[in-house]
Amino acid sequence: MIMKKGIFFLLITFVAAISADAQTLKELLYSGKLKKDSSVIRSTDDLQSKIDTSTKKDPVPADVVAVKAADSLALDDSTAVTDLETNENIAADKETVKQPAAPAKSAARIWKEHTDQLAEELKADVLSSKKIKKGTYYFTVDYEIDTTGQVTVVNVSVTPENTLLLGNVQQRLFGNAPQLAPVTDGSGKARKVKRKHNFSITKD
Repeated sequence: MIMKKGIFFLLITFVAAISADAQTLKELLYSGKLKKDSSVIRSTDDLQSKIDTSTKKDPVPADVVAVKAADSLALDDSTAVTDLETNENIAADKETVKQPAAPAKSAARIWKEHTDQLAEELKADVLSSKKIKKGTYYFTVDYEIDTTGQVTVVNVSVTPENTLLLGNVQQRLFGNAPQLAPVTDGSGKARKVKRKHNFSITKD
């Protein structure tokens, strides 16, 4: 009788132990602390060795991901704009290089622009005088060009003669002759030369 009671007590103890282990196993499994293992867990296994103690990385919040994506896109756009500006600058430089330099004005063109301006000034200031009759007045300017391109007016004549008009033209030309390019010889050396320029002024 005593022996039966002892066996019954051991049986109860064994069942209680199994129930406790099962309860512990269930708690570990649902709490997520149990390691993922394909092996079968037995009642005799050490449950501590099955617990996953490794630190899990917290997921990156969605707003942080969005900010990083926006920053990356902005950087790509900035780089693209910089590359575009660089290409445009290179194209502009090439366009500048390709454009030929404007040809230098000839002495005749410079003199024409100068005397056209002179004619406009005389029409406004002098031609209204009764001492100047209506008609066209033809001028001849004798001048010299030195080795630096400096112009010196030597003489001015007008046909038909008119003292008032001639005096005003001489006054404006003697102290205000245009600058020209030096005249060179066959070897490229600048030399002093004499030239003439003709122009006309008309009083309507």
